[in-house]
Amino acid sequence: MFAISYKFMLTAPSTETEKQFVECWSSVTTFFQENAGALGSRLHKGEDGAFYAYAEWPDKSTFESSQQVVPTEDFVKTRLTWAEICEPSEILWAGEVTADLSKA
Repeated sequence: MFAISYKFMLTAPSTETEKQFVECWSSVTTFFQENAGALGSRLHKGEDGAFYAYAEWPDKSTFESSQQVVPTEDFVKTRLTWAEICEPSEILWAGEVTADLSKA
């Protein structure tokens, strides 16, 4: 399994933009699950106000191939909203899972 971790900072944090971001993140995650073979993702809000997520993929090649998936009109609209409310994402780390003790 391949995993990748991200950090997201909202451009103007508020209750409304946080809600919008969670909706966008959920929509993007669902798109990649349904269209590109993603296994899913978890989103966390850090004590520093940033959002942190990690996504899981069956392998690195599936993740890399996801960049070639043709976006739907709804996906494009979601990404445009995301770009308005969120700074560019930061990749914190990426790599193969070497041990997994998660019960989820």
